[in-house]
Order: sequence, then C-alpha cells, then structure tokens
Amino acid sequence: MDAGPWNILEVAKLITGVLSPVAVAGIGVYIHRVTRRFEHVQWRSQKLVEKRLAVYDDLVPYLNDLLCYFTFVGCWRDLDPPQVIALKRVIDKKIYLASPLFSHELCSACMKFQDLCFQAFNGWGIDATLKTSPRRRMEARSDWTPEWNRCFSETVSDPNDIKVAYREIMQIFAIDIGVNATAIIPPTGRIPANYS
Repeated sequence: MDAGPWNILEVAKLITGVLSPVAVAGIGVYIHRVTRRFEHVQWRSQKLVEKRLAVYDDLVPYLNDLLCYFTFVGCWRDLDPPQVIALKRVIDKKIYLASPLFSHELCSACMKFQDLCFQAFNGWGIDATLKTSPRRRMEARSDWTPEWNRCFSETVSDPNDIKVAYREIMQIFAIDIGVNATAIIPPTGRIPANYS
C-alpha cells in the first residue's frame, strides 16, 4: 500500500485548514489595533481643537481690547491706562500657558503684537508702559487723572502696524485651530487721521 503521497497531501490540507483561520484572526487583530489607534488619534485631535477653541474664546477678547485701545475704535474710551497695562500681564500668562497647544508662529505673533503695544523691561518692579500718545485720551476722558500720564512710553507705535499684527494673530489662530486656513479677517474700524 503506497500511502506516502496521500499522507503528505492530507497533512498539507490539514495545516492549511488550521492556518487559514489563524491568519484571518491575526489580520482581524491587526485591523482592530490600527482602528483603535486611528480612533485615539482622532479623539486626541478633537480634544486639542476643543482646547484651542477654549483658549481662543478666552484670549481674543483681551487682544481685541488692546486693538481697540491702541487704534481708537470701539471701547477704547472705556479702558483706563492702568487697566490696559494690567491686560498685558493677563495676556502674557494666557499666551505662555497655551503655547504648547499652538504653533510657534502664533506665540511669536502674539509677542510681536504685545511689543507694539507696550514698552516692557523699564526696570526692576516698574510696569510696562503704553506705546501710544495720551493726548487724545486726555481730551476724551473727563475723569483723567495725572497719575495716568506715567503709564505712557515716549515711544509711540503706529496704529496701522498694530492692526496688521492683530490680523496676523487672527489668521494664525484660524490655521492652528483648523477651522479655516484661508480665513478672511474683517477689517476693524477706521483709525482717526488725527489720533496723535
């Protein structure tokens, strides 16, 4: 009885019959792991966008107050010089705390904007000063106090430069959040021609 070749064929069929389900199970486990990784990455990306939106909602009103103050639009008359200087500390803290969540470009743009608004490092324990002229502000405020005069720097930034820096921040925010990479930021109010 010559059973040799049939035994090898039967063994091959048996091995194939066992390995096929094992291979399918292995592929299934692999696909499941890849799917779980993808879901985790997607969840993490969603949480990052949510956190970035929360930072945006928290930070941008302060940046907008600075824009208004330095370009003489909106609520600029409602802000006292010491309040504006206090905003610098608040904004600095929020930017530095959020910096790991955003691109280096956003943090740099925020610092550039702050540098246009404030003269910092005036000495140990001395507050930053405002890079804007107090003249029109004194005229617009009946409650002006002489102490506020020391809140102003001798260096004055061009309000148009401040508007450009603000728009840059808003465009980078849009890119970093991923809401609209080609965001068109609406123009702010017209800067008075005789602001100085």
